[in-house]
Amino acid sequence: MARRPKISPKKIVYLWGAGATQAEAQRLGASISLLMGDSGYGEGIATRTLRRTGRRAISAFGGGESVDIEKLISLLVASGTNDHALLANKLRNNYFVELRENLATAGVRDNPELAIRLLQLHGQQNFRDEVEKLSGIITTNHDGLLQVASQTVFQGLNLGFRFASKNFTVANSSSVPPILQLHGSFTWRFGVPIEIGTLRRTSKYPNTVWIPPTILKESKNYPFNKLSGLAYELLARHCDVLRVVGASLTQNDWNVVSLIFNAQRHREFTKGSAFRIELIMPHRVGEKIKDECAYLKNISPIGYLTDGQFAHYKDTEFPPEADEANPFAYWLSEKAKYHGSGTGSSIIRATEETSEPVGAAT
Repeated sequence: MARRPKISPKKIVYLWGAGATQAEAQRLGASISLLMGDSGYGEGIATRTLRRTGRRAISAFGGGESVDIEKLISLLVASGTNDHALLANKLRNNYFVELRENLATAGVRDNPELAIRLLQLHGQQNFRDEVEKLSGIITTNHDGLLQVASQTVFQGLNLGFRFASKNFTVANSSSVPPILQLHGSFTWRFGVPIEIGTLRRTSKYPNTVWIPPTILKESKNYPFNKLSGLAYELLARHCDVLRVVGASLTQNDWNVVSLIFNAQRHREFTKGSAFRIELIMPHRVGEKIKDECAYLKNISPIGYLTDGQFAHYKDTEFPPEADEANPFAYWLSEKAKYHGSGTGSSIIRATEETSEPVGAAT
């Protein structure tokens, strides 16, 4: 009897953006927006940050509450003026406070349900061995939700560098996929090694290891230089499919766009083809990214995906109450179902149970 050929699972990397956190809030029924800009979910973090800072402080720069705070902070810092530097720092602090407060209000701070379900899906042995292998997750978010999800599912956390923590188990091994937070986190504190905690209402802005909102996200210093290198290696050597969940890939994400571009070219030279990019976000947003990022190859907005029922995304606008109005949650459900009872049904049953959050709420 002929031996059954060994199945090689696809190697998957996720790029996690603010839209993934918004999907978490939407899943829990929260009505607040956790996106940077204004949208159908309401006023964005930028508008609320500017209001908290005060209109008088920013009136001289024009644009009122519609100004792009990443561009504004960059210009203020580059001016070399002390008053401008103080205003930039105030904007950064208020951005921190807005996200900290609204993550708690939305109820996602200790309960990133969708991230937990995704990691549980990838943690199933038959799925991992025969369908897809999770190489790692790259994120530009500061919220630390993926840290909570990794601890919940894998009982450990792999950040790509050595750290100390009272809340998380250090698991820098191949058994736990790395969570590469390119811009740091609200939960990181300076130390040798860096100290990793959980986000609380009492968390303070000073002593935070992060790259605040700005146009040029410099990664010259540790640990950001190491994380950037690890992300490139992950994409260039361990990625067949890059799934972009809620990341807009605008000019303010230029460091990430450049990372993807160079990694795709590296894979072309070494393996003959660039990795595929799947956009898990509203179809019209995906089509816009495909048009504006034409230098990236093999891009597939959600309506073109075939591992579930997604074709209707191409020509349908969904009301807020529809399942499809939350593309990440809908995609995750369809993905699980598509791979059959051995994977799909079991993961749906398992993840309906509420997981105990990491750390005690304060």
